Amino acid sequence: MEIVIMTGFLGGGKTSTLNFLIQDAIDHNLKPAVIMNDFGERNVDQYFISEPIHIKTMTNGCICCTFKKDVASQLHSIYLEHQPDIIFIECSGLAHPLEVYDACLTPVLTPIVERVRMLGVIDASVYDQKDDYPEDIRNLIKEQTQFCSHLILNKIDLIDTTRLLYIVNKLEADYPGIPYVLTQFGEVTLNEMPEQAVIEQQSRPTTHGALTQCFHEFNKPIKQSALIEGLKQLEGHIYRVKGFVEVEGIDQPCIMQYVPGHLELKPCQMDMPSYLVVIGHQLCPKKVMHTFDDVEMAS
Repeated sequence: MEIVIMTGFLGGGKTSTLNFLIQDAIDHNLKPAVIMNDFGERNVDQYFISEPIHIKTMTNGCICCTFKKDVASQLHSIYLEHQPDIIFIECSGLAHPLEVYDACLTPVLTPIVERVRMLGVIDASVYDQKDDYPEDIRNLIKEQTQFCSHLILNKIDLIDTTRLLYIVNKLEADYPGIPYVLTQFGEVTLNEMPEQAVIEQQSRPTTHGALTQCFHEFNKPIKQSALIEGLKQLEGHIYRVKGFVEVEGIDQPCIMQYVPGHLELKPCQMDMPSYLVVIGHQLCPKKVMHTFDDVEMAS
């Protein structure tokens, strides 16, 4: 079987890309399976997968450290139970992918794994502004990018042509040996990314620095205006907010996705508890909880 590791910083569009790759595999008569990792207490992204395939989730920790020892056993178990042709591993947006790649090379998997690919999904806007991030985040983005077999520069529809050309030139200068594709909404196929060798390097202990995840549950529907105001009030460097919320005036629960400057609320038919996971740098969990308590009180 083949293993495809998908890496990239928070909010880059890994899950959207994953959906296209899963469909592409099915269209080519391949049987896919998925391992999804989320740094937060609960996994939200698993509910975005549109195809009824086997999905194993790992939450409340990062696959490159907390769950690294579990990766090989999970891959082996999935192979024995489901016999997939291809397994996609969607890493947490905070993961160092070389540790995951290293876990895929354990001897127990050698007889069954034909190849391992690593795809880096990059938000074009984030890459454009990466020098404005704290040093540990800049280093993380670099690690998530420099060892990939292919790069997927995503969300190019949100960038004007002149700026996009500058970003592409910068990407080519930073990583001249790595092929890349440009995408909107993560729409890509495996055929667009022929197999390349991943640059191997001795793995090392890693840390997520001051990155923090906070979890908040709501007990009643909230006002959209109060939610928007609450998001503005969050302190620290907010990289991602996601989850499920009940919004006043909307009949169905909503899947919520938020990166600074962009909020998406999409009605869904799933009966899910109302909660949000906040991931950021230099967050105060008590202040985050207080902010969302205020959102609920204002609703």
